Amino acid sequence: MKNNRLITPLILAGGSGTRLWPISRKDKPKQFLEIFDSYSLLQLTALRCKNKIFNEPIFIVGEQHRFIVAEQLRTIGYINPHIILESEPKNTTAAITVGALYCKNFNLSETLLVLPSDHYIENIQEFVDLMRKTNKSNIENKLICFGIRPTAPEVKYGYILKKDTDEDGLLLKKIKKFVEKPSSIKAKNLITRKALWNSGMFFFNADSIINEVKFQSPLIYKNSKLSLDKAKPDMDFIRLDSKSFKKITSISIDHAVFEKSNNSYVVPTNLKWNDLGTYNALWDIGKKDKHNNVINGDVIIDNVKNSYIYSDKNLVTVSNIDNVNVVSTQNATLVTRIDKSNEIKSLISILDENNRTELTEHVITHRPWGFFENISSNKNHKIKKLTVKPGKKLSLQSHSKRSEHWVVISGVATVTKNNKEFILNKNESTFIPVNVKHRLVNSSKVPLVIIEVQTGKYFGEDDIKRFDDIYGRIK
Repeated sequence: MKNNRLITPLILAGGSGTRLWPISRKDKPKQFLEIFDSYSLLQLTALRCKNKIFNEPIFIVGEQHRFIVAEQLRTIGYINPHIILESEPKNTTAAITVGALYCKNFNLSETLLVLPSDHYIENIQEFVDLMRKTNKSNIENKLICFGIRPTAPEVKYGYILKKDTDEDGLLLKKIKKFVEKPSSIKAKNLITRKALWNSGMFFFNADSIINEVKFQSPLIYKNSKLSLDKAKPDMDFIRLDSKSFKKITSISIDHAVFEKSNNSYVVPTNLKWNDLGTYNALWDIGKKDKHNNVINGDVIIDNVKNSYIYSDKNLVTVSNIDNVNVVSTQNATLVTRIDKSNEIKSLISILDENNRTELTEHVITHRPWGFFENISSNKNHKIKKLTVKPGKKLSLQSHSKRSEHWVVISGVATVTKNNKEFILNKNESTFIPVNVKHRLVNSSKVPLVIIEVQTGKYFGEDDIKRFDDIYGRIK
């Protein structure tokens, strides 16, 4: 059976990207970072699918990132995208099952291409040609993944061992075995056995994957279906039912389905692909100077070789060193060997155990009304710069553990404080005591910039009690 229908991309954007800390954080993981030029990895993934062979994509994202996803997609021409919200991360089996069911429910093309949102592919036309060729093949009842022919014995990727028989003109190979991220010695052995890197990209019909999940993981299928059946629209998003979704076991599609199925195939490919999971990966694909360094930002080096140096704001100077990874952000700096940059898991655990906000909070945090920048903080205060877009408003809210002082830097603010509403112009200010209801509105046609000084005993974003919100953030 030949399938020439449009392909529906299912783009998974729920990852945390902790291996790229400190530029990647929980509030803004790597898929939303503008690592290349002016586009984020999410935007680059979506742009790869702007071709006549593709249908409108479906995006599966964590609810905490819904507004940054919507804004980034809007800027590249996706006006009313399909965005499904997960209440918590549940790995790829749940996301893919929900996406396949959504296709059937809304009569979208049921030929699915699953794409992680945080991978890099150098040649877009080669990618499109591969998907076109795959779509013209007999994929009925087949679960297909794309395997990358290795260029080195990498330990940061999973591998796929294939059987030798060919099927179809695509040289489809039956999958023999999946191998988790191996040791260096095992990786070399896998390459001699012609194993492939597991790209995390999959291709199949919606019915094929639904039937396999129903057979291999019936409880995941049941609760995924319930979470979609009970889903509710939330502005421009589809919010899955959290009670049903919470019951789903967190497991990858590789383990839950592909490893157990007799219908699993791999397409070997030479795509120039990288999952950008480590700084070593960024160094691999980066533009290098004559001493094999990749430099980003305000950086001055002297007698430095084979290194990755990054600064997002302040001057960074490095001298007389080799094979180093230096990443400097406004509130955190990481230094490690470049060849060990994929081994910071224990460091992340230490930060987590010490409740360091630098692990989760990005310097710039996006909100549906605009964004704020963290300028300074300690145990007694926190200073932010808020930028409110024209016509936007913050929720009517209060705080139980902090007070706030607002100073208008530019624009005109309409302020609600308890039952009073008043205007603040440039250089004017107001004080918001603890437990006082307040709201900030920009009714003008230019951005409103506010300096907010918080004082108190706790400054987390969860110290917000909302009474009214136009963005559906009251549960």
